[in-house]
Amino acid sequence: MENKKSYECMIVVDAKLTEAKREELIAKFKKMAGEQTTVEKLGQKKYGFYYLLNFSATPDVPAKMTALMNITEGIDRHLFIAKTDVMLAQDVIRKQNRAKAREEYLAKKEKEMREKESKEVKEGE
Repeated sequence: MENKKSYECMIVVDAKLTEAKREELIAKFKKMAGEQTTVEKLGQKKYGFYYLLNFSATPDVPAKMTALMNITEGIDRHLFIAKTDVMLAQDVIRKQNRAKAREEYLAKKEKEMREKESKEVKEGE
């Protein structure tokens, strides 16, 4: 039976590459990481374009990816972190907080729209 762990990988891609080439590189490593990989684009920072990959795999996968990243032109830096149970729980809490904040934002916007509509109706009378 496979002993999979959860990993997080931060990749810094050279800012001089075209967007298509950056996406091609990230797609290549996403495929290596497996089907359940999520990719988050963090945007351009000081050293290049930052991407965050979250995936579950056997311990040999990050080692193979590291070896390939070390020789791949356009990958400036990378860092793998094996997530602990605490980190996984924090991810769940973070996602729940984002969902709650989004719901609150949408409720606020809906309330503002209703107030605006009722104000327009009163002004029209």
